[in-house]
Amino acid sequence: MDYDSTCAGCRRSQGLDAVAGGIAKLTGDWVVNQYGGSEGFLGWLALQPQFHRLALRELTSEESHTLGPNLQALDSALTRYWSIQFPDDPVERVYVVYLFESEFTEPAPTNPFHLHIHVIPRTRKLANDNGLRVEKDGVKWTDGWRTPRLQKLDAVPEHYQLAPENSIARATLLMDYIRHELGVRP
Repeated sequence: MDYDSTCAGCRRSQGLDAVAGGIAKLTGDWVVNQYGGSEGFLGWLALQPQFHRLALRELTSEESHTLGPNLQALDSALTRYWSIQFPDDPVERVYVVYLFESEFTEPAPTNPFHLHIHVIPRTRKLANDNGLRVEKDGVKWTDGWRTPRLQKLDAVPEHYQLAPENSIARATLLMDYIRHELGVRP
């Protein structure tokens, strides 16, 4: 099945549902958008196939072959964007997280969960502001990093928070950059 009209992910990937900043079409029938969940922040992206897929095993050969290159391109684009927009707070790592929520939802969801992969930048300030940087024998280590959902959301620097008054403008700048750098050209 290529499209399910009851699936919010399908509607979003086809550009039928509004999302802050819009979507960017990538190679191999993938799209990406600024993640809109309450735990999200600027740069936290949702990568998903343009067509209805519920799990990685359902990807077409083209979708499978372009997943890695698209993730690599998003990692590079986020790192470059931060170096331009926030030069004092570089991206230190980009996390890739795949959660298959619908299998664990009870009762079963009325709307199917469209496969999506979270692409989450971790900047130096996110690590420092969370107090996770430690020094052992003169070497700096990061004890770990927690997403804001697992800790206080106010741990995210204010200029990365997607408060309602600035979320569309900030997300639009980022997504315009990604569309310019990575978007599929007609």
